[in-house]
Amino acid sequence: MAPGTLVYTGNRQSAPSNVHTFWYDDHTFSEKPGFAPEICPLHQGTTWVDIRSLTDAGPIEQTGAYFGIHPLALEDVLDTTQRAKLDEYENGLFFVLPNLKFDPTVMELQSEQISFFLGKNYVIAFQEDPDDTLHAVRKRLQEGLGRLRKKGADYLTYSLIDAVVDNYYMVLDEIEAQLLELEQGLYQHGDAPQSKALIFNMKRVVNDFRHRMLPLREAVTRFYRTESELVEDANRLYFRDVLDHVAQILDSIDNQRDILANIEALFQAEASNRLNNVMRLLTVISTIFIPLSFVAGVYGMNFDNMPELHTKHGYFIVLGIMFLLMIGMLGYFRTKKWI
Repeated sequence: MAPGTLVYTGNRQSAPSNVHTFWYDDHTFSEKPGFAPEICPLHQGTTWVDIRSLTDAGPIEQTGAYFGIHPLALEDVLDTTQRAKLDEYENGLFFVLPNLKFDPTVMELQSEQISFFLGKNYVIAFQEDPDDTLHAVRKRLQEGLGRLRKKGADYLTYSLIDAVVDNYYMVLDEIEAQLLELEQGLYQHGDAPQSKALIFNMKRVVNDFRHRMLPLREAVTRFYRTESELVEDANRLYFRDVLDHVAQILDSIDNQRDILANIEALFQAEASNRLNNVMRLLTVISTIFIPLSFVAGVYGMNFDNMPELHTKHGYFIVLGIMFLLMIGMLGYFRTKKWI
Protein backbone atom coordinates (compact mmCIF):
# COMPACT_ATOMS: atom_id res chain seq x y z
CA MET A 1 0.00 0.00 0.00
CA ALA A 2 0.97 3.61 -0.48
CA PRO A 3 2.68 5.39 2.46
CA GLY A 4 0.13 6.97 4.76
CA THR A 5 -2.57 4.35 4.14
CA LEU A 6 -4.70 3.97 7.27
CA VAL A 7 -4.89 0.26 8.11
CA TYR A 8 -5.18 -1.09 11.66
CA THR A 9 -2.57 -3.81 12.21
CA GLY A 10 -3.43 -4.84 15.77
CA ASN A 11 -5.29 -7.86 17.10
CA ARG A 12 -8.23 -6.18 18.85
CA GLN A 13 -11.78 -7.03 17.91
CA SER A 14 -13.47 -4.50 15.67
CA ALA A 15 -15.35 -1.87 17.67
CA PRO A 16 -16.51 1.67 16.93
CA SER A 17 -14.22 4.40 18.18
CA ASN A 18 -15.24 6.24 21.34
CA VAL A 19 -14.32 9.91 20.81
CA HIS A 20 -14.46 12.69 23.39
CA THR A 21 -13.57 16.34 22.89
CA PHE A 22 -12.38 18.59 25.73
CA TRP A 23 -11.59 22.28 25.76
CA TYR A 24 -10.39 24.31 28.71
CA ASP A 25 -8.61 27.42 29.87
CA ASP A 26 -7.93 28.93 33.29
CA HIS A 27 -11.62 29.32 34.18
CA THR A 28 -13.63 27.19 31.74
CA PHE A 29 -13.95 23.51 30.96
CA SER A 30 -16.11 22.00 28.20
CA GLU A 31 -16.63 18.35 27.32
CA LYS A 32 -18.65 16.81 24.53
CA PRO A 33 -18.93 13.25 23.19
CA GLY A 34 -17.67 12.71 19.67
CA PHE A 35 -15.44 14.96 17.63
CA ALA A 36 -16.79 18.44 18.31
CA PRO A 37 -14.51 21.12 16.82
CA GLU A 38 -17.24 23.73 17.38
CA ILE A 39 -16.41 23.88 21.11
CA CYS A 40 -12.69 24.29 20.42
CA PRO A 41 -11.47 27.77 19.55
CA LEU A 42 -7.93 26.85 18.54
CA HIS A 43 -6.59 30.39 18.99
CA GLN A 44 -7.07 30.21 22.77
CA GLY A 45 -7.23 27.65 25.55
CA THR A 46 -6.30 24.01 25.03
CA THR A 47 -8.13 21.32 23.08
CA TRP A 48 -7.87 17.62 23.85
CA VAL A 49 -9.43 15.06 21.52
CA ASP A 50 -9.43 11.58 23.03
CA ILE A 51 -9.97 8.68 20.59
CA ARG A 52 -10.40 5.21 22.11
CA SER A 53 -10.30 2.07 19.95
CA LEU A 54 -8.31 2.14 16.72
CA THR A 55 -10.15 -0.50 14.72
CA ASP A 56 -12.35 2.22 13.17
CA ALA A 57 -10.14 4.44 11.02
CA GLY A 58 -12.92 6.93 10.18
CA PRO A 59 -12.67 9.21 13.26
CA ILE A 60 -8.88 9.06 13.09
CA GLU A 61 -8.88 10.20 9.48
CA GLN A 62 -11.43 12.91 10.22
CA THR A 63 -9.49 14.27 13.19
CA GLY A 64 -6.21 14.11 11.31
CA ALA A 65 -7.65 16.03 8.37
CA TYR A 66 -9.08 18.76 10.62
CA PHE A 67 -5.83 19.34 12.52
CA GLY A 68 -3.55 18.76 9.54
CA ILE A 69 -1.73 15.75 11.03
CA HIS A 70 0.76 14.20 8.64
CA PRO A 71 -0.48 10.95 7.00
CA LEU A 72 2.65 9.09 8.13
CA ALA A 73 1.83 9.95 11.74
CA LEU A 74 -1.73 8.65 11.30
CA GLU A 75 -0.32 5.50 9.71
CA ASP A 76 1.87 4.96 12.77
CA VAL A 77 -1.16 5.44 15.02
CA LEU A 78 -2.80 2.38 13.44
CA ASP A 79 0.42 0.36 13.16
CA THR A 80 0.46 -1.06 16.69
CA THR A 81 3.86 -2.72 16.25
CA GLN A 82 5.61 0.61 16.78
CA ARG A 83 8.29 0.94 19.43
CA ALA A 84 8.23 3.96 21.72
CA LYS A 85 9.42 7.01 19.81
CA LEU A 86 9.14 10.74 19.21
CA ASP A 87 8.74 12.10 15.69
CA GLU A 88 8.88 15.82 14.95
CA TYR A 89 6.67 17.23 12.21
CA GLU A 90 6.31 20.74 10.91
CA ASN A 91 3.11 21.38 12.86
CA GLY A 92 3.58 19.14 15.87
CA LEU A 93 5.26 16.39 17.86
CA PHE A 94 4.14 12.78 17.60
CA PHE A 95 4.79 10.52 20.60
CA VAL A 96 4.20 6.75 20.79
CA LEU A 97 4.50 4.57 23.90
CA PRO A 98 3.06 1.26 25.13
CA ASN A 99 0.59 0.90 27.97
CA LEU A 100 1.56 -2.35 29.69
CA LYS A 101 -0.40 -4.76 31.86
CA PHE A 102 0.78 -7.99 33.45
CA ASP A 103 -1.58 -10.96 33.43
CA PRO A 104 -0.38 -13.45 36.10
CA THR A 105 -2.86 -16.13 35.00
CA VAL A 106 -1.10 -16.65 31.66
CA MET A 107 2.24 -15.07 32.64
CA GLU A 108 2.18 -12.58 29.77
CA LEU A 109 2.87 -8.88 29.39
CA GLN A 110 -0.04 -7.36 27.49
CA SER A 111 0.53 -4.16 25.55
CA GLU A 112 -1.73 -1.42 24.27
CA GLN A 113 -0.31 1.25 21.99
CA ILE A 114 -1.07 4.85 22.94
CA SER A 115 -0.11 7.81 20.76
CA PHE A 116 -0.19 11.56 21.27
CA PHE A 117 0.05 14.33 18.73
CA LEU A 118 0.98 17.68 20.26
CA GLY A 119 0.15 20.72 18.18
CA LYS A 120 -0.39 24.42 18.75
CA ASN A 121 -2.95 24.58 21.60
CA TYR A 122 -4.18 21.02 21.05
CA VAL A 123 -3.40 17.39 21.87
CA ILE A 124 -4.84 14.35 20.11
CA ALA A 125 -4.72 11.07 22.08
CA PHE A 126 -5.13 7.70 20.38
CA GLN A 127 -5.78 4.70 22.65
CA GLU A 128 -5.84 1.22 21.15
CA ASP A 129 -8.26 -0.24 23.70
CA PRO A 130 -11.76 1.15 24.28
CA ASP A 131 -11.21 1.45 28.05
CA ASP A 132 -9.99 4.80 29.32
CA THR A 133 -6.39 4.60 30.50
CA LEU A 134 -6.23 8.39 30.87
CA HIS A 135 -9.26 8.80 33.13
CA ALA A 136 -7.14 10.24 35.98
CA VAL A 137 -6.04 13.19 33.83
CA ARG A 138 -9.60 13.76 32.62
CA LYS A 139 -10.86 13.80 36.20
CA ARG A 140 -8.26 16.38 37.20
CA LEU A 141 -9.37 18.57 34.31
CA GLN A 142 -13.03 18.22 35.20
CA GLU A 143 -12.44 19.09 38.84
CA GLY A 144 -9.88 21.81 38.11
CA LEU A 145 -7.26 20.16 40.28
CA GLY A 146 -3.59 21.00 40.08
CA ARG A 147 -2.06 23.22 37.43
CA LEU A 148 -3.48 21.49 34.34
CA ARG A 149 -5.90 24.26 33.39
CA LYS A 150 -3.30 26.92 33.96
CA LYS A 151 -0.79 25.50 31.53
CA GLY A 152 -0.79 24.70 27.84
CA ALA A 153 -0.94 21.69 25.57
CA ASP A 154 2.65 20.65 26.26
CA TYR A 155 1.88 20.25 29.97
CA LEU A 156 -1.23 18.25 29.09
CA THR A 157 0.96 15.97 26.97
CA TYR A 158 3.34 15.57 29.91
CA SER A 159 0.41 14.67 32.18
CA LEU A 160 -0.88 12.05 29.75
CA ILE A 161 2.56 10.47 29.29
CA ASP A 162 3.16 10.55 33.04
CA ALA A 163 -0.18 8.77 33.65
CA VAL A 164 0.90 5.92 31.36
CA VAL A 165 4.39 5.72 32.87
CA ASP A 166 2.94 5.58 36.38
CA ASN A 167 1.08 2.41 35.38
CA TYR A 168 4.44 0.75 34.86
CA TYR A 169 5.01 0.83 38.62
CA MET A 170 1.94 -1.36 39.05
CA VAL A 171 3.41 -3.82 36.54
CA LEU A 172 6.67 -3.81 38.49
CA ASP A 173 4.83 -4.56 41.74
CA GLU A 174 2.89 -7.44 40.16
CA ILE A 175 6.04 -8.96 38.67
CA GLU A 176 7.88 -8.58 41.97
CA ALA A 177 5.02 -10.35 43.77
CA GLN A 178 5.33 -13.26 41.33
CA LEU A 179 9.09 -13.40 41.85
CA LEU A 180 8.69 -13.52 45.64
CA GLU A 181 6.09 -16.27 45.31
CA LEU A 182 8.37 -18.21 42.98
CA GLU A 183 11.33 -17.82 45.33
CA GLN A 184 9.28 -18.94 48.31
CA GLY A 185 8.03 -21.95 46.37
CA LEU A 186 11.61 -22.99 45.60
CA TYR A 187 12.56 -22.80 49.27
CA GLN A 188 9.52 -24.87 50.28
CA HIS A 189 9.30 -27.42 47.48
CA GLY A 190 12.79 -27.44 46.01
CA ASP A 191 13.15 -28.15 42.32
CA ALA A 192 9.46 -28.80 41.63
CA PRO A 193 8.83 -29.52 37.93
CA GLN A 194 6.56 -26.48 37.49
CA SER A 195 9.26 -24.15 38.85
CA LYS A 196 11.35 -24.49 35.70
CA ALA A 197 8.46 -23.35 33.48
CA LEU A 198 7.67 -20.45 35.85
CA ILE A 199 11.28 -19.26 35.79
CA PHE A 200 11.33 -19.36 32.00
CA ASN A 201 8.02 -17.45 31.74
CA MET A 202 9.15 -14.79 34.21
CA LYS A 203 12.44 -14.31 32.33
CA ARG A 204 10.46 -13.82 29.14
CA VAL A 205 8.16 -11.26 30.81
CA VAL A 206 10.99 -9.27 32.41
CA ASN A 207 13.05 -9.24 29.21
CA ASP A 208 10.00 -8.13 27.22
CA PHE A 209 9.37 -5.36 29.75
CA ARG A 210 12.96 -4.15 29.45
CA HIS A 211 12.84 -4.38 25.65
CA ARG A 212 9.84 -2.04 25.60
CA MET A 213 11.26 0.42 28.13
CA LEU A 214 14.62 1.06 26.48
CA PRO A 215 13.16 2.90 23.44
CA LEU A 216 10.88 4.85 25.77
CA ARG A 217 13.89 6.28 27.60
CA GLU A 218 15.28 7.51 24.30
CA ALA A 219 11.91 8.98 23.25
CA VAL A 220 11.40 10.86 26.53
CA THR A 221 14.98 12.14 26.35
CA ARG A 222 14.29 13.56 22.90
CA PHE A 223 11.08 15.16 24.18
CA TYR A 224 12.99 16.74 27.06
CA ARG A 225 15.70 18.09 24.73
CA THR A 226 13.55 19.09 21.77
CA GLU A 227 13.95 22.60 20.45
CA SER A 228 10.35 22.75 19.26
CA GLU A 229 8.50 25.94 20.14
CA LEU A 230 5.55 23.78 21.22
CA VAL A 231 7.37 22.91 24.45
CA GLU A 232 7.85 25.77 26.89
CA ASP A 233 11.17 25.91 28.70
CA ALA A 234 9.38 26.12 32.05
CA ASN A 235 7.76 22.73 31.38
CA ARG A 236 10.93 20.87 30.43
CA LEU A 237 11.52 20.06 34.10
CA TYR A 238 8.36 17.94 34.06
CA PHE A 239 9.61 15.90 31.12
CA ARG A 240 12.87 15.44 32.98
CA ASP A 241 10.82 14.06 35.87
CA VAL A 242 9.24 11.50 33.51
CA LEU A 243 12.73 10.62 32.31
CA ASP A 244 13.76 10.01 35.92
CA HIS A 245 10.76 7.71 36.37
CA VAL A 246 11.71 5.72 33.29
CA ALA A 247 15.28 5.41 34.56
CA GLN A 248 13.99 4.17 37.94
CA ILE A 249 11.80 1.60 36.22
CA LEU A 250 14.72 0.36 34.14
CA ASP A 251 16.83 0.05 37.30
CA SER A 252 14.03 -1.96 38.93
CA ILE A 253 13.81 -4.21 35.88
CA ASP A 254 17.56 -4.85 36.03
CA ASN A 255 17.17 -5.67 39.71
CA GLN A 256 14.40 -8.13 38.87
CA ARG A 257 16.64 -9.73 36.26
CA ASP A 258 19.29 -10.21 38.96
CA ILE A 259 16.68 -11.76 41.25
CA LEU A 260 15.63 -14.11 38.46
CA ALA A 261 19.25 -15.09 37.88
CA ASN A 262 19.59 -15.89 41.60
CA ILE A 263 16.33 -17.87 41.53
CA GLU A 264 17.53 -19.84 38.52
CA ALA A 265 20.84 -20.53 40.27
CA LEU A 266 18.89 -21.67 43.35
CA PHE A 267 16.79 -23.98 41.19
CA GLN A 268 19.91 -25.49 39.63
CA ALA A 269 21.48 -25.88 43.07
CA GLU A 270 18.36 -27.63 44.39
CA ALA A 271 18.33 -29.95 41.38
CA SER A 272 22.04 -30.72 41.84
CA ASN A 273 21.55 -31.25 45.57
CA ARG A 274 18.67 -33.64 44.91
CA LEU A 275 20.77 -35.55 42.39
CA ASN A 276 23.67 -35.68 44.86
CA ASN A 277 21.39 -37.09 47.56
CA VAL A 278 20.17 -39.79 45.20
CA MET A 279 23.71 -40.65 44.14
CA ARG A 280 24.85 -40.76 47.78
CA LEU A 281 22.04 -43.14 48.70
CA LEU A 282 22.84 -45.39 45.76
CA THR A 283 26.54 -45.33 46.68
CA VAL A 284 25.78 -46.31 50.27
CA ILE A 285 23.59 -49.18 49.09
CA SER A 286 26.27 -50.33 46.66
CA THR A 287 28.97 -50.11 49.34
CA ILE A 288 26.90 -52.21 51.74
CA PHE A 289 26.38 -54.94 49.17
CA ILE A 290 30.05 -55.14 48.10
CA PRO A 291 31.19 -57.27 51.09
CA LEU A 292 27.94 -59.20 51.05
CA SER A 293 28.45 -59.98 47.38
CA PHE A 294 32.03 -61.06 48.15
CA VAL A 295 30.92 -63.51 50.86
CA ALA A 296 28.10 -64.82 48.68
CA GLY A 297 30.53 -65.17 45.77
CA VAL A 298 33.08 -67.12 47.82
CA TYR A 299 30.55 -69.65 49.03
CA GLY A 300 28.95 -69.84 45.62
CA MET A 301 32.07 -71.50 44.15
CA ASN A 302 31.62 -75.20 43.24
CA PHE A 303 34.73 -76.75 44.84
CA ASP A 304 34.48 -80.05 46.67
CA ASN A 305 37.26 -79.28 49.16
CA MET A 306 35.42 -76.48 51.01
CA PRO A 307 35.06 -77.54 54.69
CA GLU A 308 32.39 -74.91 55.38
CA LEU A 309 30.04 -76.51 52.86
CA HIS A 310 29.58 -79.52 55.17
CA THR A 311 29.01 -77.50 58.33
CA LYS A 312 25.60 -78.32 59.76
CA HIS A 313 24.60 -74.68 60.45
CA GLY A 314 26.97 -73.03 57.96
CA TYR A 315 24.20 -71.45 55.90
CA PHE A 316 22.74 -69.64 58.90
CA ILE A 317 26.20 -68.67 60.18
CA VAL A 318 27.07 -67.05 56.85
CA LEU A 319 23.73 -65.24 56.75
CA GLY A 320 24.37 -63.97 60.28
CA ILE A 321 27.83 -62.76 59.35
CA MET A 322 26.40 -60.96 56.32
CA PHE A 323 23.69 -59.38 58.46
CA LEU A 324 26.24 -58.20 61.04
CA LEU A 325 28.39 -56.73 58.27
CA MET A 326 25.40 -54.80 56.93
CA ILE A 327 24.42 -53.51 60.41
CA GLY A 328 28.01 -52.52 61.16
CA MET A 329 28.39 -50.60 57.93
CA LEU A 330 25.05 -48.86 58.40
CA GLY A 331 26.11 -47.81 61.89
CA TYR A 332 29.44 -46.50 60.58
CA PHE A 333 27.73 -44.49 57.83
CA ARG A 334 25.30 -43.16 60.40
CA THR A 335 28.07 -41.89 62.67
CA LYS A 336 29.67 -40.18 59.65
CA LYS A 337 26.27 -38.64 58.80
CA TRP A 338 26.40 -40.02 55.30
CA ILE A 339 22.83 -41.26 55.63
